Amino acid sequence: MTLQKAQLDGWQWQEVPADGIYIIDLEKPVEVQKSPFGRLNRYLPTELDLAAVSESPEHGAPKPDDIPGMPEALLELEERLAHSVQRRIETIPAHSDPKESRLGILFSGGLDCMCLAALADRFLPPREPCDLLNVAFENPRIQRCQDSPTNDNTQIADESVANVSPKVKPKKYKNKNKARNTGNPARATYDVPDRITGRLGAAELTERFPGREWRFVEIDVPYAEAVEARSRVMELIRPLDTVMDLSIAIAFWFAARGVGHLTFESGQKQPYSTSAKVLFSGLGADEQMAGYGRHRVRYNQGGWEGLLDEVQMDVDRISSRNLGRDDRIVSDHGREVRFPFLDEAVVQTLASLPIHIKTDPRRPKGVGEKMLLRQLALHKLTLIRASGEPKRAVQFGARTARMENGRQKGEEKLGYN
Repeated sequence: MTLQKAQLDGWQWQEVPADGIYIIDLEKPVEVQKSPFGRLNRYLPTELDLAAVSESPEHGAPKPDDIPGMPEALLELEERLAHSVQRRIETIPAHSDPKESRLGILFSGGLDCMCLAALADRFLPPREPCDLLNVAFENPRIQRCQDSPTNDNTQIADESVANVSPKVKPKKYKNKNKARNTGNPARATYDVPDRITGRLGAAELTERFPGREWRFVEIDVPYAEAVEARSRVMELIRPLDTVMDLSIAIAFWFAARGVGHLTFESGQKQPYSTSAKVLFSGLGADEQMAGYGRHRVRYNQGGWEGLLDEVQMDVDRISSRNLGRDDRIVSDHGREVRFPFLDEAVVQTLASLPIHIKTDPRRPKGVGEKMLLRQLALHKLTLIRASGEPKRAVQFGARTARMENGRQKGEEKLGYN
């Protein structure tokens, strides 16, 4: 196909977002048509569709049979998500050394990554290790606030260990990788919320799937090293340009680098660099099943219809908002990131389900958001702890947010030169 220069006068090239199939008929005047992905089922639930919140059993979650359509949705999601994980594992080239990990998981110990790890166990060869990449940052502002509680403690409560699920029971899971030297100041610096839930998650996986070596890789990032990496990460996330983008991306950049250590029961640390060339990300679970706090806010303001609008917006913009950023960040280390929750069949299944099957913002945090996935974790994967783990954004879980200024807003623009 040849385009004459005269035909391009006044035109500018634009990136085609990965949010649908774009169609151009070359026999007609230039007109781009789009068949979008993921149109949500707009059914609004009635009282007959909703299980009574007051009748919730232990863990605060309804039983699958309490909600019409939930048992069938659980079976379908399990089948689609398992197939998605299988497809993304079978195409990973084998290592010559069977002791090397082929797969790494960006791992906080939260609901999304725990479900992916449990499903990955079905399809990874027996005895093949899997790397759980857990990142923690030295945050000088948090350190100052802990030393002096009266000094700039804005948002401390939301970023602290207190935000870990109240259902977590550390004594139940004895993490073989967990050091016992809790009095070590250096360790305390990196005992961020995601590190704590990460250890619990690794222990739960070890107990649930004892035939596999789950390598919990502790990636500790000193403040000076984070500052040094900022300019590189800012280059990679362009055209995104907010403080929140940087806070999220820098956590993924260090996690994807995969350089950390394994910690054993004795407290001994062994330097470790992941050999995995493919990393799994849980991106897409929160967007499609209303896992963010703002989804609850939107429901409180606009009911089920308002919540549907918010989830549809997230599905529509995920390619430009997240995928390009995360792909460039991970690829910078010569690795590939894969997103099982964004498999076409998974997206179609979730889009076809009524909103009240996927989430129930009437219920408390750790119960209502991503309710369908919590049901999957509890009843199909037997991940009891993970099924009740509340959502915590990576920038607060790894403590990349507000390293210097506790009043800095995520929507503030970065100072590109």
